[in-house]
Amino acid sequence: MTDLQKLECYKCKKLLAENLVLPKGLCVYCAADEAEQLPQPKKQNKEQKAAHTAQLRAEQELAKRILARKRMLPFVEKFNPDYQAGWVHKDICKRLEKFSEDVANKESPRLMLFMPPRHGKSTLASIAFPAWHLGRNPDHEFISCSYSGSLAMSFSRKVRQVLREPSYKKVFEETRLDKDSQSVESWQTTQAGGYVAAGVGGGITGKGAHILLIDDPIKNREDAESENNREATWDWYTSTAYTRLAPGGGILVILTRWHDDDLAGRLLMASENGADDWEVVKYPALAEEDEEFRKEGDPLHPERYTIESLEKIQKAIGPRDWTALYQQNPVSDEGDYFTRDMIQYYDPPDLDYDRLRYYTAWDLAIGQRDRNDYSVGMTVGIDEYDNMFVVDVIRGRYDGFELVEKILDFYEQWRPGVIGIEKGHIEMAIGPFLQKRVSERGLHSAYFKDLKVGRRDKEARARAIQGRMQQGRVFFPENAVWTGPLVAELLRFPNGVHDDQVDALAWVGLMMSEYATFYEAPEHVPSWRDRLRYIAKGPKKKSAMSA
Repeated sequence: MTDLQKLECYKCKKLLAENLVLPKGLCVYCAADEAEQLPQPKKQNKEQKAAHTAQLRAEQELAKRILARKRMLPFVEKFNPDYQAGWVHKDICKRLEKFSEDVANKESPRLMLFMPPRHGKSTLASIAFPAWHLGRNPDHEFISCSYSGSLAMSFSRKVRQVLREPSYKKVFEETRLDKDSQSVESWQTTQAGGYVAAGVGGGITGKGAHILLIDDPIKNREDAESENNREATWDWYTSTAYTRLAPGGGILVILTRWHDDDLAGRLLMASENGADDWEVVKYPALAEEDEEFRKEGDPLHPERYTIESLEKIQKAIGPRDWTALYQQNPVSDEGDYFTRDMIQYYDPPDLDYDRLRYYTAWDLAIGQRDRNDYSVGMTVGIDEYDNMFVVDVIRGRYDGFELVEKILDFYEQWRPGVIGIEKGHIEMAIGPFLQKRVSERGLHSAYFKDLKVGRRDKEARARAIQGRMQQGRVFFPENAVWTGPLVAELLRFPNGVHDDQVDALAWVGLMMSEYATFYEAPEHVPSWRDRLRYIAKGPKKKSAMSA
């Protein structure tokens, strides 16, 4: 055993083995004595811990109250802890907060929100928003209207119940219900504000409103189709509801679109003629293009409705109601240039695709900025009886390189006999790259045809396809994803926002005018019946008259 070197402790001056002296020169015995002389940490008793926890909870509760007072979504979540807010609900709350601020500043805001059924619009707009706004502005008056008085009363009960909650009184200390005015039809606050509930068309004369809220003024398809009902709703709005508005007050319309001529449609038409300007926010169930918070084709609230469930709904209700109710894109009943009775459908499983000859036409919008229209490729199949079946449509905003690949991919999928593209687009835009990619991909059988515009406008170019549709010779697939938007565009043409799909279909019609389609005569099978005509007629003889 080796001898350990000894070191001196600077405090007790003793010589000790080096493993008993700490690096700072203090021996372990003196270090232990110093540690015993240090003050012990204070131990909290149960009462102190409980008080500290209660203080933290109080601070958290106070922060939640302040946040719920300032922002609408925390207010909703405070009174409904299980509420699952998607991006769309956060966006609605943000817009309603701005609307409330504009009303308080007497700026006369006008806001429309278009949203599919069962996506939570009424919970936010007709229940949470009135309670939140009255909490911040207890002297304001609300008039809330829906398609029926019973629905409006139901909203009124729920708003009133929120104001009765003890937690509400802690968030908004100045807003209290007037104990002498708490009927479901009309109740007031202690500061002369209040809430009036009525059905669309009901009596609200004698009442005032800082906010006029109209939630789903149409009950069902039957009401939407009734011109008398639409006219009555408009008369009620212009002569009764609108006149109740206080100076600087706001109007909030939140609904599911049913018809081009519904209340929202008429308000927008009136706006074009110089009436109130509206902020319009449309939330389609499936995104029709890339948006701020989702990509094209994404569902609005996937936690509630996935893409698969929305596709089932689409197939169940058909193109018309899907486009109107879920995509917020209502279609005029009769159409203008193309009428509803021209629209014919086919069931894809019943179609014999092998007997068709295929043609493709492209309507190009070179460029990818929003101001440009969509590029659309459309393939049709022609049967032996000259019936036209629209079998596929591709639509999007592409740059030149993407567009060339889409054109060639589409060709490989259907192998059409002719690919028609408006004259000038190939030479001036995509020609060299298109030829290069055709060679590289070995698609030498692809035949591209320049389609001449001449002096014809869009309506003149569409005459050929209009004639075919009038004869009932153009058919669209029943359940294709693109059928609804295409039919909607046809019925709105030429006054719709987009006409790119109609243009592509019009080019197909012009191509069919230039290229003769085929008629396949039935194959004749020889039979003993062929000899009957000779037996029945006998030998041919000249009569005296023929001579």
